[in-house]
Amino acid sequence: RDYKVTGVQTCALPIFPRLALIGGTGAAGEQVLAALDASELGVGALEVYASSARSPSVDSVTFRGAPVGVRPIAALSDARPDLAILCVPSAVSRKVGPTLIARGTFVVDVGNSTSGTIDAPLVLPALGKGLPEAAARAGAVRTPSSVGALVAALAAPLAPLGLTGVSGVVSVSASSRGRAGMEELGQQVVATLNNQDPTRRLFPDGLAFDTLAEDTGADEWSAGEQLAAVEVADLVGLAANRVAVQVATQPLFSGVTAGLHLRGVRLEDAEVALSSSAAVGPIPRASRLRPRVLTGKAGVGWGRLRQDPAGDGVFLWAVTDDLATAGAAVSAVVGWVSAAGLLGGE
Repeated sequence: RDYKVTGVQTCALPIFPRLALIGGTGAAGEQVLAALDASELGVGALEVYASSARSPSVDSVTFRGAPVGVRPIAALSDARPDLAILCVPSAVSRKVGPTLIARGTFVVDVGNSTSGTIDAPLVLPALGKGLPEAAARAGAVRTPSSVGALVAALAAPLAPLGLTGVSGVVSVSASSRGRAGMEELGQQVVATLNNQDPTRRLFPDGLAFDTLAEDTGADEWSAGEQLAAVEVADLVGLAANRVAVQVATQPLFSGVTAGLHLRGVRLEDAEVALSSSAAVGPIPRASRLRPRVLTGKAGVGWGRLRQDPAGDGVFLWAVTDDLATAGAAVSAVVGWVSAAGLLGGE
């Protein structure tokens, strides 16, 4: 194989009675469910919640061979699970997250959608740092956005070598808008090929056969770009103003790619550090550095490592299936939380 898939392995753990997966029928939620299903985590009962706007409607999902009914998110008003995993947009996460924490539910925010609302530590299991003590006080943890997770995974092994900054372009896919984004891209492709007016709800300027830069003022950084910089600073130790990645959306259904300039490190040292890191894996063949190659596989692949012609650091190309990688990260975090005794079950 051309790359190594990495992640935190979980062992058999005590059963906690009730786990709630919020947004369980969406693109990210399905990957989280699959990762939990394949893990050795002891789950006494699983509750799945989803938006009633999901199209087509999904009434149930399968977990460990048994059907689990899907409840509307409104039903959370009476729910008191031991642990809740948020795989929903910020507008929903910022509303239900604090409410669940106040009830004594431990919350895992997938993709940092509660940034600025929940004061909880940011974690990336691939970096191997474990569960911060602050998680117990906060009653929650956050995992980074897909952009922040990719950049941090590549920057972390180079930080001890004198890394001074990261810049470049990160391309996300339609899945950054969830399953609805993937569906809209498909509709736009079909409509465009048939000379019809495509659906333009999530991507009003269209996405099929095009590339969308972040919609900001000429001299501004988008909210997503700023969030990624803060996340990398938190996880790696760089100052946020030393992380500058531009984000664009490509007409892909899933996956994230990046062309990055990592400054302040030597080529030989960077190659050794990246090759030795459990957070990322090398892909020697440039033809394999494509999102479709890593579809369904957790981990970040890198290749095309080259010296900066000006002598300041290195350039590389990276790719990841952000959904599968997020699912594996959440499974690891749930394992940490359960092993730390932060849940209500025995």
